Amino acid sequence: MHRRPYFFEILTVVSFTAIAIWMAPLHPARRWLASFSLALPFLGALLAGVAIRYPLARRRGRGRAFLRVIRSRRWITDSVRLVFFCGFWTYTYCCIKLLIPLAHPRLFDQELWNLDTHLFFGISPNVFFVSLFSHPWALEAIDWTYSNVFLASLWIAAVYFLSAPSRRLRVAFMNSNVALWLIGAWLYMLVPSLGPAYRFPEVWLPLAANLGRTQFLQRMLMTNYQTVLQGRRGPISLVYGIAAFPSLHVGFVTLVWLWMRRSWRPAGLVFGAFTVLIFIGSIVTGWHYLVDSTAGVVLAWACWAAVRKGLGVSGGLGVRG
Repeated sequence: MHRRPYFFEILTVVSFTAIAIWMAPLHPARRWLASFSLALPFLGALLAGVAIRYPLARRRGRGRAFLRVIRSRRWITDSVRLVFFCGFWTYTYCCIKLLIPLAHPRLFDQELWNLDTHLFFGISPNVFFVSLFSHPWALEAIDWTYSNVFLASLWIAAVYFLSAPSRRLRVAFMNSNVALWLIGAWLYMLVPSLGPAYRFPEVWLPLAANLGRTQFLQRMLMTNYQTVLQGRRGPISLVYGIAAFPSLHVGFVTLVWLWMRRSWRPAGLVFGAFTVLIFIGSIVTGWHYLVDSTAGVVLAWACWAAVRKGLGVSGGLGVRG
């Protein structure tokens, strides 16, 4: 039995403690019991993964071996820890992101736009990519793809990694994933920004008819942001924080691709395509600057590489599980 805390547990507790102490007078950091409700979808993903894996393992003649693993005390104990901390790190991440405008109200959108323009030879990448994909059909496809592909990525990754019989694969992915989201959250706090669609709306308002889903979500998030910033009494959604640098949507899909390409290669090809779609979509929809999305890729690679090095694995885990 692995009795010592895992890295993802330590990082989550440290991050939660930091935000809870720093923001003690504010109610979001006190409602930590919400992490239990946030853990329920992850529990569902784990059970769905087991339900999918068992008939596949049985068809290959490995059904009994699979059942021995998932019935073991070690696997069940790890599952409880993984599921609970999925809810806990999600809650901690949301608290950090939600409280950014109160902790650090200075915004760096103009600086990020200027940096993008400088690195892209004097042209804003957002303007360039919006012009490149300006056909209504292309915009509508990106509008639909960006949110739905990302949600599908979240679900597939949770089902696959949480239900894996390999402890090393489950814990390795969890360590890198929690590092990605919580380090990313603290970078949000360090370099607060809303994103180009909020700071430079004149680029995207003419496209409203073809980016309906995106602009609807952006309005909801901005309403929530203003409620937090102005301290008005009213409903505040924990999951509607706004931050742009780095893009953790791009980072997450990149991270899943890095693990999948070594543990389940067909899925790795799919997530490679997902990474390209989310990267382009993050810029065209105005959620992110090019530097945000690039930073998301770099952060994902760094978290993946650090976990691999910590495990002493040179070529990936090589576990299909």
